Amino acid sequence: METGTHLEPGEGWGTGGGEEWTRLQSLLELVRQEQQRTELSPERRDQLRERVLERVERYEVRRRRWRAVVVAASAALMAGLVLTIVIRASAR
Repeated sequence: METGTHLEPGEGWGTGGGEEWTRLQSLLELVRQEQQRTELSPERRDQLRERVLERVERYEVRRRRWRAVVVAASAALMAGLVLTIVIRASAR
């Protein structure tokens, strides 16, 4: 990953760099190497994208199913409440 902000020792990193600068540079180099080592091929990215999309679709199906259950349960409760009110009102 290139950020475009490459500083040389002494350019904005305190008073001339030194040991801290060297340590920071080595850490940055390790991060760059790891990023290049773990770069995914286009095929692997496509595989991962497909798996994520399948998982999202399964989640959506499950969510719709649960939403239908909640709607049905709510309708049954409302029908029971209305029926109870009607029965109590007609009993008077």
